[in-house]
This record gives sequence, structure tokens and C-alpha cells, in this order.
Amino acid sequence: MSNQTLNPFELLGLEPTFDVVPTLLDKAYFSRQTLSHPDRFIYHTEPERLAASNQASALNHAYETLKNPALRAKALLKLRGIDFGDDPSKTVQDPIILEEMMDLQEKIEEAASPDDFKRIESQIQERLKDVMTAFSSSLQKDQDKDLLRGYLTLTYLSKMIGDLKTRQRQSSVKVL
Repeated sequence: MSNQTLNPFELLGLEPTFDVVPTLLDKAYFSRQTLSHPDRFIYHTEPERLAASNQASALNHAYETLKNPALRAKALLKLRGIDFGDDPSKTVQDPIILEEMMDLQEKIEEAASPDDFKRIESQIQERLKDVMTAFSSSLQKDQDKDLLRGYLTLTYLSKMIGDLKTRQRQSSVKVL
């Protein structure tokens, strides 16, 4: 089976689960990456070097996918035959999720002090933890509707963390 047809869990030799143990993920990634690192193939033929390079790239992508809760959720949904493509926003029709994200976005825009940023980040991380727990539970109970909602919430919370860090950088630049 070529690497293009393997899902990230298969590539790293892990069970397809949302509750990936970080130390096992790291161990699986580094052991496979060591075997296929392009530097090990420097004296091999061009096709072998290219294959090693492709393998290393596929392993990097799989590792990054499984480290990120939203991307890991997306990979698991894809294994269930549910694929959003690259734009999950096309499917957002849940007013509760939208309202929650608009409220968070407003708090991020209004944040002015380091304490504000810490409080908001803590709030987002706590919410992220709750959504991850709920997503894992829904996955075990085959509750597809809740899985979609969980995935969308994970995606938006991940985006909010990025927005918060950007806003925090912009704020610190203004202070200097």
C-alpha cells in the first residue's frame, strides 16, 4: 500500500482513536522518521532518495495531523466517510456554535492587558478540553451528529487560539 493511500494513523502504526497518547505519538513518529530520514539514503539511487523523501514528508504530515485535535478529529471523521474538504465553514449552521465563537472573538478584540489575554486563553483551553472529551465520547458512542458539532467547535476554538496569539502580538508591538 502506498503512503498516499494510508491514513495518518496507519502511517504511524497507531490505532485510530481521538485519545492519542502524546508520548506514544512521539515515539511512533521518531522511530519511523529515523528509518526513512532522507540523510540515510544519501548514497542510494535517485528513486530510493525520492521515496525516502516522500516517506519523510508523509510522516511529518501525519504527525502534525495527529498532534492537532481539530485535524485529528477531521482524520477520524474521514475514516467514517465524513469529509468536509478544506472548508468546514460551509457546513456551519449551528447558531449556538456561531454565537459562542462571536462572543470569544469579541473578547479577543477587546483584550488590552496581559491579564485579559491570560484569562481568555485559559477560557479557550478549558472549553477545548471539554469539547475534546465530548468528541471522544461521541466517537465511542457512534453519535455522528455530535461528532460534526464537536469537530466544528474544535476547528473554531483552534482558530480562536491563533487569533488570540496574533492579537496579543499586535498589542505588545503597540506597547513598545
